[in-house]
Amino acid sequence: MAAHKPVEWVQAVISRFDEQLPIKAGQQTTHTRVSTEHNKECLINISKYKFSLVISGLTNILKNVNNMRIFGEAAEKNLYLSQLIILDTLEKCLAGQPKDCMRLDETMLVKQLLPEICHFIHMYREGNQHAAELRSSASGVLFSLSCNNFNAVFSRISTRLQELTVCLEDNVDIHDIELMQYINVDCAKLKRLLQETVFKFKALKKPAQLGVINSLEKAFWNWVENYPDEFTMLYQRPQTDMADCAEKLFDLVDSFAESAKRKAAVWPLQIILLILCPVIIQEISKEVVEDSKLNKKLFLDNVRKALAGHGVSKQLTESAAIACVKLCKASTYINWEDNSVIFLLVQSMVVDLKALLFNPAKTFSRGTGSQSADMDLMIDCFVSCFRINPHNNQHFKVCLAPSSPPTFHFVLVNSLHRIITNSALDWWPKIDAVYCYSGELRGMFSETLSRVMQGCSAHAPLRMTPSLTFKITSLKFKEKTTDLDTRSYKYLLLAVVKLIHADPKLLLHNPGKPGHEIQSSTAELITGLVQLVPLPNMSEIAQEAMEALLVLHQPENIELWNPDAPIETFWDISSQVLFFICKKLIGHQMLNSTEILKWLREILICRNMFLLKNKESATLGSGIPICRQAQTKLEVSLYAFLWSPDIEAVLVAMSCFRHLCEEADIRCGVDEVSVQSILPNYNTFIEFASVSNVMSTGRAALQKRVMALLRRIEHPTAGNTEAWEDTYAKWDQATKLILNYPKTRIEDGQVTESLHKTIVKRRMSHVSGGGSIDLSDTDSLQEWINMTGFLCALGGVCLQHRSNPGPATYSPPMGPVNERKGSMISMVSTEGSAETPLSKFLDRLLSLMVCNLEKVGLQIRTNIKDLVGLELSPALYPMLFNKLKNSISRFFDAQGPVPINDTNTQFVEQTIAIMKNLLDNHTEGSSEHLGQASIETMMLNLVRYVRILGNMVHAIQIKTRLCQLVEVMMERRDDLSFCQEMKFRNKMVEYLTDWVMGISNQAADDDVKCLTRDLDQASMEAVVSLLAGLPLQPEEGDGVELMEAKSQLFLKYFTLFMNLLNDCSEVEDDGQQTGGRKRGMSRRLASLRHCTVLAMSNLLNANVDSGLMHSIGLGYHKDLQTRATFMEVLTKILQQGTEFDTLAETVLADRFERLVELVTMMGDQGELPIAMALANVVPCSQWDELARVLVTLFDSRHLLYQLLWNMFSKEVELADSMQTLFRGNSLASKIMTFCFKVYGATYLQKLLEPLLRAVITTLEWQHVSFEVDPTRLEPTESLEENQRDLLQMTEQFFHAILSSSCDFPPQLRSVCHCLYQATCHSLLNKATVKEKKENKKSVSKYCTSYRGWTNKIDCLTCHTTVNWSSREGIQDCYCD
Repeated sequence: MAAHKPVEWVQAVISRFDEQLPIKAGQQTTHTRVSTEHNKECLINISKYKFSLVISGLTNILKNVNNMRIFGEAAEKNLYLSQLIILDTLEKCLAGQPKDCMRLDETMLVKQLLPEICHFIHMYREGNQHAAELRSSASGVLFSLSCNNFNAVFSRISTRLQELTVCLEDNVDIHDIELMQYINVDCAKLKRLLQETVFKFKALKKPAQLGVINSLEKAFWNWVENYPDEFTMLYQRPQTDMADCAEKLFDLVDSFAESAKRKAAVWPLQIILLILCPVIIQEISKEVVEDSKLNKKLFLDNVRKALAGHGVSKQLTESAAIACVKLCKASTYINWEDNSVIFLLVQSMVVDLKALLFNPAKTFSRGTGSQSADMDLMIDCFVSCFRINPHNNQHFKVCLAPSSPPTFHFVLVNSLHRIITNSALDWWPKIDAVYCYSGELRGMFSETLSRVMQGCSAHAPLRMTPSLTFKITSLKFKEKTTDLDTRSYKYLLLAVVKLIHADPKLLLHNPGKPGHEIQSSTAELITGLVQLVPLPNMSEIAQEAMEALLVLHQPENIELWNPDAPIETFWDISSQVLFFICKKLIGHQMLNSTEILKWLREILICRNMFLLKNKESATLGSGIPICRQAQTKLEVSLYAFLWSPDIEAVLVAMSCFRHLCEEADIRCGVDEVSVQSILPNYNTFIEFASVSNVMSTGRAALQKRVMALLRRIEHPTAGNTEAWEDTYAKWDQATKLILNYPKTRIEDGQVTESLHKTIVKRRMSHVSGGGSIDLSDTDSLQEWINMTGFLCALGGVCLQHRSNPGPATYSPPMGPVNERKGSMISMVSTEGSAETPLSKFLDRLLSLMVCNLEKVGLQIRTNIKDLVGLELSPALYPMLFNKLKNSISRFFDAQGPVPINDTNTQFVEQTIAIMKNLLDNHTEGSSEHLGQASIETMMLNLVRYVRILGNMVHAIQIKTRLCQLVEVMMERRDDLSFCQEMKFRNKMVEYLTDWVMGISNQAADDDVKCLTRDLDQASMEAVVSLLAGLPLQPEEGDGVELMEAKSQLFLKYFTLFMNLLNDCSEVEDDGQQTGGRKRGMSRRLASLRHCTVLAMSNLLNANVDSGLMHSIGLGYHKDLQTRATFMEVLTKILQQGTEFDTLAETVLADRFERLVELVTMMGDQGELPIAMALANVVPCSQWDELARVLVTLFDSRHLLYQLLWNMFSKEVELADSMQTLFRGNSLASKIMTFCFKVYGATYLQKLLEPLLRAVITTLEWQHVSFEVDPTRLEPTESLEENQRDLLQMTEQFFHAILSSSCDFPPQLRSVCHCLYQATCHSLLNKATVKEKKENKKSVSKYCTSYRGWTNKIDCLTCHTTVNWSSREGIQDCYCD
């Protein structure tokens, strides 16, 4: 469109710009503000090619906006903002105006745009809070307009001058004359203005003459400040025509100044006109002056006299001061080498000027209402004196003195700011000339900050306006401030902060001081600035403080924090900045939190730039506690922004993670350690950062991506744990307010305020502080939903910090107490104080699953279902399963019938939906956690509850969803854990088959019949998955033989399936004869028939032994369709590979025998692959049971020695040292324990029973004491006798044990012998050559208990003597 129809395309862009103005689109949000800026930039670029179209369109928009009628404060503000946007766009379009515009464009500009711009300039009224800004913006438009269209503006001015020359009225409109104050003026244009004025000045009335005098003065300064080179050139090459015009106008004005009042009005212009005549200044400096120049010399003498205050009025003295300041200011634009006379003229006046303006005892003032102009005059004087002679610093010291009025301090600071920011000419001195006053300026900042912080809490928010008001007083810094003083100090503080922003080196200069003092002063300065950032009632100061801190964090300025130890100082001070700001962000104590987060991102960038610049020593001093605390707080604040409803805030927070990772990269590059040592979740943070660069499709999509990344966080840290806890506290408070809505009311007549009515009030903390929540505000509820998702997704990593949760409870806050018996709402926590926050959070989520609030109950239930089912961290699955199980189990705890009510049914329905979402959603890591808690009991209880709901439409729908859940559960069977899987699946088949054909043939309504057929379909699909590989297990205790009961159960299911097939066939026949919906229903029966055939196939496949006898007869049934069905079932089970050998009578014994053979299978090298595999996969909690099974099986096969050898060798191989052998909780030690327990019990009883019985029953031992601790002896006992008796008794036991060697169990002999051989063999194979030699000696000595000093070992099993070799270890005997 832009290529083929450029005019239409430009009009479309202009229309979009118009529609998105605040006056039409309403209050601006972040999104609309960004869109408006985009439209503005687009129009500015288009104007370079389609200038007239754009300017014409903007002019029409401005006209329409100006003519709109508005009502109310909000509409007035939107109008003001819209006008500012249009004027700013116009200014930038005009600034880029092409030079080759046609004259038609100029005509259009004059006729259309210029009157509208003049309207803003003329409408200025004192007291209008918006008029000053609109006038300033409009003057900028006029300046840009006059750059290329000066003739049009000049024509308007000239025409008005001509009209005034013939006007007879005294009160005349001089607004158009004042336009010359705002236009772009170069040397040629100034001459035209002067010439026009000379021609018409005499004919003007006095008001018009005064207006021209004032406007020409400002036009002169526009020229000097915008074209300083032209003014400088005027003194290098004087222009006769310029001087002639100036001299003529000087004479005209001089003749006009008949009275002292008129002289005071014209002296400032006269000094300027004299400055435009460099030749005349040269001539009047001489002793002898021409008659035509005498009035100029007399003028200067009068100015000097008035400045000194010699017999003149106060009005003339003030005018002389103004004229002298103008002279000083103009002289700074002249190189003293070009014209030294003007500098001599300045020197003759400057002493008296400074004495007049900078006198603390008598401050310069022109009266009430002129304070701002007086300070501007003093600032001009200060700056000019500095540029003339930077080393004459008497006035500097006067302004800097603590005893001087705040006005002087303000003048000083603003003068320094102007010196820094405005240094256009080469010969102007730089600010470094006053670096020596850095200490005094820091002191001023500290004192001013202290005064402001003391008084700011008691005052209303300060609005910064150009009409600055100061109370001129001689109040000392140490005296108590008044309200007006506090206001003055706020402006002074703003000026000082701007000064720091302009040149931080000015306050960082510390020559000759030791490092610790420099660091202390820097810390005090930065800490003061940081305190200003969160101040809500001084937004302009806070914004400027942020900019100053950002400049201070530039790498070259960080070096100045402490040149002796820059790295260490950086970590200390910058970490304090981060800690303080992030703490405020976490506490939501900042209204413009998103903007502060953007600023914080820039701070992080600057920090990384500094670290990269000093990467070789980047970690020096980074180990201090504040550094770690700052990183933690930063993480917490970034996590907290992830659940903001503001998309921009979320994206900025995500982008900040990139800079955290960059810092970790730099620090780890120095120490050559892994980045995970600093940022354990480095990889996930990188993903956060990458997502921040991608344009999101919307708020919901962004939050879904955020929650997916939160689930991928693996490592718990102080940051993510604190973030979760902090968010949970806010979420819990907000949840209470939601559940109490609309009962919560703000007291004391305050109006309920939405959390997000403005962009600065979008944080939930405003609610959690104890107010009311407005659920009609979508952002409020959306933030609560975002917090819920955040807690669900991040909860898993926090679980690693928690202890095991107690029993799950359920406590919905609904219903009166007397109605809670037997209902979900009666399940109140009995140990809430002992529960962890995670457990409480899940309990609250369960309560919200049945939230029935009038306005948002459905929305809350839907979001809870989706968030828990789709976004919950997999690590929380076991806890969730247990809580759901315990909650549903309580339905069946009470005696009597199961309580059926809407709340319980709603809870069951929500549970089914959550479980289905959870199992359907293959979240990363879900397989690992699904099996940590069994869901058998919960699923059975769900089915039991749903079974008794009846056959209403809603109940049928719930049953259908439950069947779908069962099918999904079986799909995830490998990931789930079952305690008694076969029994559970048999029970589920029993329950679900009861729903098949339940009421499908009884329903009269077609809609209900469709629902019942859907239930049949879902039930059969679930049964198909349950019957796959499922051997039927009848209920125990029926008094029927197992095989007979199994056969009857098979017949029951098989008959049901055959009936269902027959029913499907009958309905299909009916559908062929009738049309409409029945024919449509019959088409859905094909799938049901297919599921039924699959169910029969799975049933027969897994139960051939008990089912073939019942089903084989169907192959000979007289009904053709029945025979066909059986053949189809038989075909499917043959395709599935059914084994018919299970029909043998000894099938169970054969299966057990094969299982034992499989477990005890031994390889060619004596290895036991199955047993060792079991040892590796069975959890340690079941090792005792595994040890019992393995020892029993292997001993029955006479392979116990092989088991012991493999287990003991593995244990020795994995041991770190000999001291830890068999001392841990390992399978080998449990096998050894079981062997001694089983095989040694009889031996111990036979050995020790006679000895113990003798000690207990024999009279000679009845009164014998064996106590050998002197502190425990009775008074009648003797230590020596007791020791002797103890030795005697011990000797009896010892001899009895030695003499029982022949009775020692052979299995335990094998255990000990195998233990000895495995230990020696493994340790010697692992040792070095030197170690083998040492071990050989030790083993040889140990073998003396067997065969003396030989290397022979006897096998205690086969009694074979085998050799022992130091090179090959123990050689295997034949029994191995």
